[in-house]
Amino acid sequence: MTQHKKYHIIHLEDNPDVSEIMSVLFENEDVLYEHVSSTEEAFDVLDKKIPHLVLVDLMLIDDDDAIPGVEFIKQAYNKYTGIKMMVLSNRGDQSLKEELAPYIIGYEVKIFRPSIYKKQLLELLQKMEEKNE
Repeated sequence: MTQHKKYHIIHLEDNPDVSEIMSVLFENEDVLYEHVSSTEEAFDVLDKKIPHLVLVDLMLIDDDDAIPGVEFIKQAYNKYTGIKMMVLSNRGDQSLKEELAPYIIGYEVKIFRPSIYKKQLLELLQKMEEKNE
Protein backbone atom coordinates (compact mmCIF):
# COMPACT_ATOMS: atom_id res chain seq x y z
CA MET A 1 0.00 0.00 0.00
CA THR A 2 1.42 3.39 -1.04
CA GLN A 3 1.15 6.13 1.52
CA HIS A 4 0.02 9.54 0.25
CA LYS A 5 2.72 12.19 0.57
CA LYS A 6 2.34 15.96 0.31
CA TYR A 7 5.24 16.45 -2.12
CA HIS A 8 6.59 14.38 -4.98
CA ILE A 9 10.22 14.58 -6.16
CA ILE A 10 11.65 12.71 -9.12
CA HIS A 11 15.45 12.46 -9.13
CA LEU A 12 17.23 11.68 -12.41
CA GLU A 13 20.50 10.25 -11.11
CA ASP A 14 22.64 7.41 -12.46
CA ASN A 15 24.62 6.87 -9.25
CA PRO A 16 22.65 4.40 -7.09
CA ASP A 17 24.59 5.40 -3.96
CA VAL A 18 23.47 9.03 -4.26
CA SER A 19 19.86 8.05 -4.89
CA GLU A 20 19.88 5.65 -1.93
CA ILE A 21 21.14 8.38 0.40
CA MET A 22 18.50 10.82 -0.89
CA SER A 23 15.80 8.17 -0.47
CA VAL A 24 16.78 7.59 3.16
CA LEU A 25 16.81 11.35 3.82
CA PHE A 26 13.19 11.71 2.74
CA GLU A 27 11.69 8.49 4.09
CA ASN A 28 10.41 10.16 7.28
CA GLU A 29 9.30 13.35 5.54
CA ASP A 30 6.09 14.17 3.75
CA VAL A 31 7.92 13.62 0.44
CA LEU A 32 7.53 10.85 -2.10
CA TYR A 33 11.06 10.47 -3.47
CA GLU A 34 11.22 8.62 -6.77
CA HIS A 35 14.52 7.72 -8.38
CA VAL A 36 14.98 7.24 -12.13
CA SER A 37 18.35 6.38 -13.64
CA SER A 38 17.89 7.35 -17.30
CA THR A 39 16.27 10.12 -19.31
CA GLU A 40 14.06 7.52 -20.98
CA GLU A 41 12.77 6.33 -17.61
CA ALA A 42 12.27 9.95 -16.51
CA PHE A 43 10.11 10.72 -19.56
CA ASP A 44 8.05 7.57 -18.92
CA VAL A 45 7.34 8.69 -15.35
CA LEU A 46 6.65 12.31 -16.36
CA ASP A 47 4.20 11.17 -19.04
CA LYS A 48 2.06 9.76 -16.20
CA LYS A 49 2.36 12.54 -13.62
CA ILE A 50 4.28 15.79 -13.16
CA PRO A 51 5.89 15.95 -9.69
CA HIS A 52 6.40 19.05 -7.59
CA LEU A 53 10.10 18.98 -8.46
CA VAL A 54 12.51 17.14 -10.76
CA LEU A 55 16.15 16.95 -9.66
CA VAL A 56 18.50 16.41 -12.59
CA ASP A 57 22.07 15.17 -12.63
CA LEU A 58 23.62 16.48 -15.84
CA MET A 59 26.38 13.90 -16.18
CA LEU A 60 24.66 10.62 -16.83
CA ILE A 61 26.41 7.30 -17.56
CA ASP A 62 29.96 8.64 -17.74
CA ASP A 63 28.99 11.38 -20.16
CA ASP A 64 31.63 14.08 -19.74
CA ASP A 65 29.93 16.70 -21.88
CA ALA A 66 26.58 16.60 -20.01
CA ILE A 67 24.53 16.61 -23.22
CA PRO A 68 21.88 14.06 -22.15
CA GLY A 69 21.06 15.94 -18.93
CA VAL A 70 21.03 19.33 -20.66
CA GLU A 71 18.88 18.04 -23.52
CA PHE A 72 16.55 16.30 -21.08
CA ILE A 73 15.95 19.61 -19.26
CA LYS A 74 15.21 21.49 -22.48
CA GLN A 75 12.92 18.78 -23.85
CA ALA A 76 11.06 18.31 -20.55
CA TYR A 77 10.59 22.08 -20.19
CA ASN A 78 9.04 22.27 -23.66
CA LYS A 79 6.94 19.12 -23.26
CA TYR A 80 5.47 19.50 -19.76
CA THR A 81 3.71 22.75 -18.88
CA GLY A 82 4.67 24.09 -15.47
CA ILE A 83 7.42 21.55 -14.76
CA LYS A 84 9.87 22.64 -12.05
CA MET A 85 13.42 21.35 -12.40
CA MET A 86 16.60 21.82 -10.42
CA VAL A 87 20.11 20.73 -11.37
CA LEU A 88 22.10 18.74 -8.81
CA SER A 89 25.39 18.01 -10.59
CA ASN A 90 29.18 17.96 -10.38
CA ARG A 91 29.28 20.33 -13.35
CA GLY A 92 29.71 23.90 -12.16
CA ASP A 93 30.57 25.73 -15.41
CA GLN A 94 29.13 29.24 -15.48
CA SER A 95 28.28 28.93 -19.20
CA LEU A 96 26.20 25.82 -18.48
CA LYS A 97 24.39 27.56 -15.62
CA GLU A 98 23.57 30.48 -17.92
CA GLU A 99 22.40 28.18 -20.72
CA LEU A 100 20.03 26.35 -18.37
CA ALA A 101 18.79 29.38 -16.38
CA PRO A 102 15.56 29.83 -18.41
CA TYR A 103 14.56 26.19 -17.84
CA ILE A 104 15.31 25.58 -14.17
CA ILE A 105 14.55 26.99 -10.73
CA GLY A 106 17.97 26.21 -9.24
CA TYR A 107 21.45 24.86 -9.87
CA GLU A 108 23.48 23.23 -7.09
CA VAL A 109 27.00 21.96 -7.63
CA LYS A 110 27.27 18.59 -5.89
CA ILE A 111 29.59 18.73 -2.96
CA PHE A 112 27.49 16.02 -1.46
CA ARG A 113 25.91 17.39 1.70
CA PRO A 114 22.71 15.38 2.09
CA SER A 115 21.33 17.09 5.19
CA ILE A 116 21.75 20.53 3.59
CA TYR A 117 20.06 19.35 0.37
CA LYS A 118 17.17 17.94 2.37
CA LYS A 119 16.62 21.23 4.23
CA GLN A 120 16.94 23.31 1.04
CA LEU A 121 14.60 21.08 -0.93
CA LEU A 122 11.94 21.01 1.79
CA GLU A 123 12.08 24.83 2.01
CA LEU A 124 11.85 25.11 -1.77
CA LEU A 125 8.81 22.81 -1.92
CA GLN A 126 7.08 24.85 0.79
CA LYS A 127 7.80 28.14 -1.03
CA MET A 128 6.47 26.71 -4.29
CA GLU A 129 3.30 25.59 -2.49
CA GLU A 130 2.80 29.03 -0.89
CA LYS A 131 3.26 30.68 -4.28
CA ASN A 132 0.50 28.50 -5.78
CA GLU A 133 -2.02 29.19 -2.99
